[in-house]
Amino acid sequence: MTDAAKTGNRPVLKGRWEMTEGSGRQVADSSGNGHTLSAVREPRWTDGPAGTAGAVAFSDSLSLASESGAVVTDQSFSVAAWLRLDSAVAGADLRFAPDWYAWTAVAQSGSYHSPFYLGVRFIEYGGEGTGDFHMHWTFAVAPIDGSDDSTVEWVDAYSTTEIAPEEADRWVFVAGVYDLEAGVARIYVPTHGERGEAKLPVDWPKWNGDLSIQLGHAWFRDEYVDQWPGSIGPVWAYSGVLTEADAVSLSERGRLADE
Repeated sequence: MTDAAKTGNRPVLKGRWEMTEGSGRQVADSSGNGHTLSAVREPRWTDGPAGTAGAVAFSDSLSLASESGAVVTDQSFSVAAWLRLDSAVAGADLRFAPDWYAWTAVAQSGSYHSPFYLGVRFIEYGGEGTGDFHMHWTFAVAPIDGSDDSTVEWVDAYSTTEIAPEEADRWVFVAGVYDLEAGVARIYVPTHGERGEAKLPVDWPKWNGDLSIQLGHAWFRDEYVDQWPGSIGPVWAYSGVLTEADAVSLSERGRLADE
C-alpha cells in the first residue's frame, strides 16, 4: 500500500527545502527525510518571494543536488516551487538560446533521463512539425529511461497562457502533479490563476528514476541540460496528488491546509 493510500490518497511530504540558510553550499530538508541539497561551490543567495526566507540565484552550471531521490516516480507524486526568471541571466525578452527548448528548475535523475522536468518549455502549437513554438510554464514527464526510442511520446502539462517578457524578475508559484490513478499530468500556477492537464497514453510505461533531486538543471541523454536562468525559492516534494486547492495553500501559507 502506498503512503497516499494509507492517508486516504492525501499527499505525503517527502521533501521541503525552505532556503532559510542565506549562505553556504547546502540547503536542509526540513521535512525530516534527510534529502539535503548540496552545491560544488557556494551559490549566490538572494531574497525569496514575499513571506519566504530566501532563494538561490542560478546561472552558468550551478546546481543543487541530493544524494538520493525524494519521490518514487513509478507512483503518483507532486512537486512545487517558487520560481523566477531573472532578466540579468535569461535576458529581458526571455528567449531561449539557439537550439534550446527548455529551462528546468526542478527534476529528479534517472540513469539516462530525468523522469520529470518542472520549469519552462517550448510548446509547439498545432502539433509536431508546425514550428510554431511558444514558451509556457510546464511540467513534463518522460515515458522511458535508458534510450530515446519509444512509441510513446513525452507528455507536457503546461500553463494556459504563454510566458510574456513582463514575467521577467517576477516570482511565480508552479506545481506539477503526476496522477497515475487518473492517468494525467497536471500543472497549477496559482499566482496566475491557471492550470493545465495532459492525458498519459494508455500504454504509458511507468518507471522509477530515483538517483537525485536536482535544482537548476535536468538530466537528459546522460548529461545535464536546461540550465535554469534565474532564482529558485522554497521547493516541496510529495508522494500522492496535490489538488489545485493544495497548490494555492502552499503558495499562500507554505503548508497544506491539513499539515
